[in-house]
Amino acid sequence: MGKPVIAVTLSSRELSDMVYWRRMFDGLQECGAIAFAVDCGTAPLNIAALLEHVDGLLISGGVDVDPTRYGADPHDPKLGAINTIRDANEIAAVEYAGGSAVPTLAICRGAQLVNVARGGTLYVDLPRDRPSDVWHRRSEEELTTTAHNVDVAAGSRLSEWLGEAGRLAVNSQHHQGIRTLAPGLVATAFADDGLIEAYEATEQPLSAVQWHPEIDWPDSKASRRLLEGFVGSCRSLTPVAVQQR
Repeated sequence: MGKPVIAVTLSSRELSDMVYWRRMFDGLQECGAIAFAVDCGTAPLNIAALLEHVDGLLISGGVDVDPTRYGADPHDPKLGAINTIRDANEIAAVEYAGGSAVPTLAICRGAQLVNVARGGTLYVDLPRDRPSDVWHRRSEEELTTTAHNVDVAAGSRLSEWLGEAGRLAVNSQHHQGIRTLAPGLVATAFADDGLIEAYEATEQPLSAVQWHPEIDWPDSKASRRLLEGFVGSCRSLTPVAVQQR
């Protein structure tokens, strides 16, 4: 069986603000995948045509999710930049992947967007709306170091990828977070302050994490195992299965 092909959604206009974005592609390749970028941030896309022959989908991090999608105030002063074109393209990508049973990993903003797309809500700004002692938003430069701990649920897909459940130190760079989890999703990791840090879908191969394993995998064995687990799940799609979709 050949290497799985994984589509990575992003916005090219945001890459200059992401210090370590190349590590995402390097990590997928190191774990045995072929990764290609889908620029979702500049124009509406024919998602089905782009994803027709992929074995996996990764929804990457970035700017805030459009608050009107989850009933929040679009004029909230704590809201950061948004990109409605990216939101629409990535939601279409997740819906296509769900309908085609394509394994999907959503990271940070991706985790928030998928939750919203399925009917969940977000905290617009964690420091204001859900203050705690856990430091969720560190700088881009600090993503190579750990920020706080999470507790991973036993029996979850995430624990299978990691090879263990329980305590895990993770990096962090987000000011928004999951307020209510959408129907059909199950939380699989929590921070010490109770914030949902990971979840998975019950009826499809969809997983999401709030931290950034695609950044610190060179130094974190857990992040490397997480990426390897995701890539391994994408290998289950044979070329024949892909052609039949």
